[in-house]
Amino acid sequence: MKQVTRQTVARRAVAIGLAIVLAAAVSSCGGSSSDEAANTVVLVTYAGYALPSAAAKAFTKRTGLTIKVKAVGDAGSALSAAILTEGKPEGDVFFGVDNTLLSRATASKAFVRYRPAGASTVAADLELDPTGQFTPVDDGPVCINADRKWFTSHNVPIPTSLSVLTEPEYKNLLVVENPAASSTGMAFLVATQASFGAATDDYWRKLKANGVVVADSWDDAWNSRYTTNGGNRPLVVSYASSPPAEIVDSDGKLTRPRSAVMTASCFQQVEFVAQLAGAPHAAAAHKLIDEMLSSEWQQGLPLSNYVYPAVTDTPLPEIFSEWTVPIPSPLTMTPADIGKHRTAWIDAWRKIME
Repeated sequence: MKQVTRQTVARRAVAIGLAIVLAAAVSSCGGSSSDEAANTVVLVTYAGYALPSAAAKAFTKRTGLTIKVKAVGDAGSALSAAILTEGKPEGDVFFGVDNTLLSRATASKAFVRYRPAGASTVAADLELDPTGQFTPVDDGPVCINADRKWFTSHNVPIPTSLSVLTEPEYKNLLVVENPAASSTGMAFLVATQASFGAATDDYWRKLKANGVVVADSWDDAWNSRYTTNGGNRPLVVSYASSPPAEIVDSDGKLTRPRSAVMTASCFQQVEFVAQLAGAPHAAAAHKLIDEMLSSEWQQGLPLSNYVYPAVTDTPLPEIFSEWTVPIPSPLTMTPADIGKHRTAWIDAWRKIME
């Protein structure tokens, strides 16, 4: 069981818009001079990632390097682009590969090994890449969230297991994301595989019969389909960090989260960073990767991306300690097993759900 300083939660929750703003605020928009290019390190990542603002500014002040963020769609799209440009990358550092995509990344030649300063401080259970190319930066589970008020007013108990979601009591209540298009959707699909094994396809048939709805993205599921935001579904696949994020993003309107976390549904995601092969600024890339494990950067992650730091014993903001629930045994699966079956699982899911 992890210590309280890094109880598992996941990224962003309701902060995708905020993430883009923060990234832009601390990033260079590019320059034409060779001096600017020499003093820039380009971070390739997914749309929605937010640099920890204070840490990024301190990095620039200390090193003279400006971090330019190049966002490329979601995590899967960003990885595909990196693989297609292997050896001639569009940046220096890549952040955003998670454990559902790790085997695909390590099978390519788009990345090179770099062992950053501070690597020994990363929690051992997050070291999932045997090639040593990818360094863990943050972690946290994808979990089903439940609208507390809806369940109370309808006198229905909040579900406590994946199995009960197929029962009539929970008919037409759940929205999930498409695993072929969404990282949260993929994480939830892997969670069902980890839970039900050979019976997973049958489980999804039962979910479909019980009225599950599929959204194309987390943004659609959370902001349009979920009852706390005006939708008609009181159960949504989101993040273990969604409850504290609700408070942070309410501008003082909430003192208690609207959502509860269904802890038995949680699948642990880990996000990694790596140097891109052929990086134009390799030395700068090393400095940025080192920085991502620094105390200041790690402490900035919970309020910039709603994730927990990978470095052990990193102190957390009080709001996270107060409003996140312990996930002592999140569902897990090795990146190798995910990579071996990912395509077949998605194909089977499509045949059932589409």
